[in-house]
Amino acid sequence: MKTFIDKVELIAGLLLGAIALLTFAAVMLRWLFNYGLPDAFDFSRLLLGTAMFWGIALAGFHNRHIQVDGFWELAPTWGKRLIDIFATAVTLAFMAVFAWMLEGKVTSVFASNEQTFDLRLPVWPFHAVAALGIALASLLLLLRLVRLLTGKKEV
Repeated sequence: MKTFIDKVELIAGLLLGAIALLTFAAVMLRWLFNYGLPDAFDFSRLLLGTAMFWGIALAGFHNRHIQVDGFWELAPTWGKRLIDIFATAVTLAFMAVFAWMLEGKVTSVFASNEQTFDLRLPVWPFHAVAALGIALASLLLLLRLVRLLTGKKEV
């Protein structure tokens, strides 16, 4: 399982790296040669959405998302466990619905043949990889919920 999590982390990191390289290249080409990189804006926005969705998968699994935990801090150990189980179950439910809705979006974008502005490349693959990130978020949240229910802590 650790290998799988490491691969998801690697892909999320590579997506962020691709955004940084694309932005750097676009800025340098514009500054040095007064040349705009075709579809740089489209690719960067599509990659950013994809990277965010893959990051959500990891944040949910590692419990590193933004939290307000004042009530959790005051709870006894068994209460903290119940709060964690409830919060993970609710987040899992929303992520599962989100994944289902994104599948419909991918189908819609594929059917409409939506393309980037300059190079006329299809955008559905970006939407598909983003939807895969949210599907992974659902899967990893389910794994986290099982670990919480069984009392396992390690990855």
